[in-house]
Amino acid sequence: MIAIWWVVVVMALGAWWTVWRLVRYPGGWAYAFREEHREARKALEDARGAVRELRRSARREKWQALAEVRRAEWAYRSRVRQAESELERLRTPHRGARIEQLGRIILHEHTVLLSDDEVPLAGLHVRFELARSTYVSYVYLTQPDGRERMERYDGKEFPEDAVRRFSVRIQNAAVAANGLQERGTDKIRALEAELREARQATEPIEVAHERLEKTRARYDADLTLPQARAALDDARHVWQGLTGRRPL
Repeated sequence: MIAIWWVVVVMALGAWWTVWRLVRYPGGWAYAFREEHREARKALEDARGAVRELRRSARREKWQALAEVRRAEWAYRSRVRQAESELERLRTPHRGARIEQLGRIILHEHTVLLSDDEVPLAGLHVRFELARSTYVSYVYLTQPDGRERMERYDGKEFPEDAVRRFSVRIQNAAVAANGLQERGTDKIRALEAELREARQATEPIEVAHERLEKTRARYDADLTLPQARAALDDARHVWQGLTGRRPL
């Protein structure tokens, strides 16, 4: 069964090759296969090959120049996006991990949440007060712009020591956030300078575009391919005069 299958495959390939050759060299069996017309076939094929090779060479060089443009543009966009992303991360830090909660105040690494109102820790001042007559504790959160928030803690539910300890922890977290912000400010300035430099670094793109345009202009002005096409047309005319059929 396998032997029969191989015979069928070989016959199919042979039939395909025969048809392809008859199409390639039109005019009949003799012109496509016989030795006496081999020189005519060779002249036609050489002319075809010259055009094919010149086209392939032009496509390859133009594609390489275009690929260089795309690589330069990708590298430029990648550098700019990376700097922009890092700046965005530093300018708008996330809340960070949740540290502790007492009443409605939730302390995170970088912010304090009070009734879903988010207050950055950097620049925050914390003040603790105790009303001894009622044993009610108060925690005041004052932002750098002067806005103040207050949370009231009933002494029966929240002992003074727990509230005082919590307010101290918020204040210490705010101090740490201040130091982090100062370091972040320096880094932001450095990243802003890097971003400006990245946006101005367009020379590799310009050089790649210039090479692409020069490559295209050189091939547009080059007469080698038109001459090869003219030679192929002459070879087709010769074949048509010989066989009465014009090849592709």
